[in-house]
Amino acid sequence: MKVYIILLLMFLSGLVNGQGALDLSKAISIGLENNFGIKVNDQFIQIAQNNNTWARAGKLPTIDLTANFNNTITSDNNPASFLRGEFYNGSISGGLNGQWTIFSGGRVKIVKEQLMLAIDQQKLNKQSDIHELLRTIYQQYFDILFQQERLIAFQSSLNLSKSRLSYEKTKRSYGASNSFNIIQFENAVFVDSTNLINQSQRINISKRSLYNTLNIPGFPNYQFNERLSIGDEEIDVDKLKTILSEENYTLKSLDMIASLNRLNSQIEESRMMPNISANASVSVAENGFKIFAENPNTGQPYDFLLSNRINGNAGITASWNLFDGGVKKTNIQNALLQEEINQINILEAKAKLSNQLDILADNFNNQKVLLNLSNEQILLAQRNLEISEERFKSGQISSIDFRNVQNQYINAAFGKVNAIYNLIISKSEIDYLVGKYSNN
Repeated sequence: MKVYIILLLMFLSGLVNGQGALDLSKAISIGLENNFGIKVNDQFIQIAQNNNTWARAGKLPTIDLTANFNNTITSDNNPASFLRGEFYNGSISGGLNGQWTIFSGGRVKIVKEQLMLAIDQQKLNKQSDIHELLRTIYQQYFDILFQQERLIAFQSSLNLSKSRLSYEKTKRSYGASNSFNIIQFENAVFVDSTNLINQSQRINISKRSLYNTLNIPGFPNYQFNERLSIGDEEIDVDKLKTILSEENYTLKSLDMIASLNRLNSQIEESRMMPNISANASVSVAENGFKIFAENPNTGQPYDFLLSNRINGNAGITASWNLFDGGVKKTNIQNALLQEEINQINILEAKAKLSNQLDILADNFNNQKVLLNLSNEQILLAQRNLEISEERFKSGQISSIDFRNVQNQYINAAFGKVNAIYNLIISKSEIDYLVGKYSNN
């Protein structure tokens, strides 16, 4: 018994030596600040914003600078060749080439819309991840409160068992009790102490899960001072379905995909139009030539000859694919069919989500009924415990019977705690489904 008391004090000591209170709003704030996925999403948004330029869309001209340095030494012994023997030919040149798409069937504007939509898509991904994070934090936070309520119930049972044990020991000192009753209540204290230690461990496990989600290193033993409770809240299914159609992230993602596919259809249609582009270039070249031989007329070595050339040109190119066997036409038809598929997927998702919301709403209302029943049950169990305590003191029931009534009271307390917790989780699942947390 002493060993269990020491272990119990070790587990409960953490509840005293805390590092401040941690409420739900603070947990959410820490989670949003520390979450790695959100930080990565911010980088993806920045990348999409960097890509959103008219240059990447193809509206602006491109200019290339080129440079070449070539050296060739030739040894030609062909009798029919104009130049025979060994000679060197070299050149150094540089140039500027410019290209500019004047007209591409409106493709530039469509691509720019795609780049803007890519930013919205990355922002939507971030919002969806935040929404998922909020549900995780919300449920893990209330799981800690749930486990603490169970600890309170176990502590209440332990206090009652200790009180009964002390009472029986006092009675035995006057010869009004026996060893059997003493053993029964000692065993009750033993069982309740074990349950209390195990429940303390469950609280620590729940805390570690939340700390891991919040990316808090170590095990800072924050205090969770709230009590598990919920108000008498009513839900309006029709209103929730309206919110769902506007805020649900599955529907938002499908709408985003549909918007991207609409732009893809426009790009395929733009391929039916002609393309007009302008090009211009200017180049400068310096050439060198040297024959490694003597001039037969003078007997002197040939001089190293230099020459240069400047080229410039400008032009406009127009192209229009008049026939490709129907490939472009087929691509347009496929793109339009994909748009229809997107709309079918959206309608299907709305039907499934609406049905899922109905199920969650029914479960929420059922949990409210169970909570009301658990309130009545715990009142009955508490009254039964009071009557049983009086009957036990008068010797009308045994210690085993009293323990059974005590366990009924604990089970009723657990039933109420479970009903409150299940109601909270049911509401959080509804908020998650519709895409908007009513408490945040």
